[in-house]
Amino acid sequence: MCRVYCCKTYIAVALLMGALVVQGAQPVQAEPAKTSIQPLAVAGVGSVIPGTGTILVRTKEGVGMTMHSFGLVPGNAYTAWFGIFNNPQACATTPCSAADFMNPHVRGVVLNATGQIAGEDGTADFGAFRAVDDTAGQAGVGTAMALEKPLRAEIHLVVRSHGPAALDDADLQAQLSTFNGGCPPNTCANVQVAPHLP
Repeated sequence: MCRVYCCKTYIAVALLMGALVVQGAQPVQAEPAKTSIQPLAVAGVGSVIPGTGTILVRTKEGVGMTMHSFGLVPGNAYTAWFGIFNNPQACATTPCSAADFMNPHVRGVVLNATGQIAGEDGTADFGAFRAVDDTAGQAGVGTAMALEKPLRAEIHLVVRSHGPAALDDADLQAQLSTFNGGCPPNTCANVQVAPHLP
């Protein structure tokens, strides 16, 4: 299983780097890409979830991520989010916490990445790219508008639950793309998180 996942991981990094080049990155002139790998942990608890993994690739132009999540409720809708602390030196703790989004000096923002329905085995794979100054998909959390300095920001990759996947297409789209889609009647909550320090 590790061989399969590790292979997928390296392929994902290669695809992310290719996407960055296609989107106009100049690898020869720009600072080198910075890659970090972290497992997902139970949100609010901190215990690592076996079989999970996240990769964050940073360049001056933006960040790309992949996440392999395990231990989800089969058939439930989940979203992935970038929790961005543009100025982590101003955070009260290391790593930064949700409370730091209230501090305007932190320049925090939460931005949508993508959404998935968990498979029958309780897994979901997420992948997304976020460019500098892209303000789309804000969750209404924090005082900043976008990712500002990818190589210096502290970025938390978050998996958020939205309850059972809706049968109605419009409701399902909301569950897979908005911070509180499907809630109510369901209960939305962050369930897994992986902090990536600068």
